Amino acid sequence: MSEYLKLFSRRLELRKDKSCGQQKAAFVVYARDTEEVVGTVSLNMKAESVGLVGELDVNIDTAFSGQGYSIEAMKRLSEYAYEDLGLVKLYAKAPNMNLAAEYTLRRVGFSALNKLSKDGSYKYFEAISPFFVSQV
Repeated sequence: MSEYLKLFSRRLELRKDKSCGQQKAAFVVYARDTEEVVGTVSLNMKAESVGLVGELDVNIDTAFSGQGYSIEAMKRLSEYAYEDLGLVKLYAKAPNMNLAAEYTLRRVGFSALNKLSKDGSYKYFEAISPFFVSQV
């Protein structure tokens, strides 16, 4: 993991969400050359019929847009999710018609689902672990 993708407290903090029983891994993203916080990235995990899945959420300050922080954070968190946690699928959402967000998700291996949020403001994406072979 790169030196600027650091964790909230210790090396890794998996916290139990008391309201719904989901596990969450949360990270802070720092600027490459300084200790300035540029955003956060988190992974909310839950069990589904295919196995453990997670939803990625990336929030990078707009002042750092276009510098590769979102792509780097998603790649690192995806690697961690697949290799260390054994997740079989990842989900993410992007604002509908936001081509930059869609491009970023596709660049790190996500595919668009034919699904929008109820109000139509978000488009959903999924990525399947390279280690997962469906038993269908």
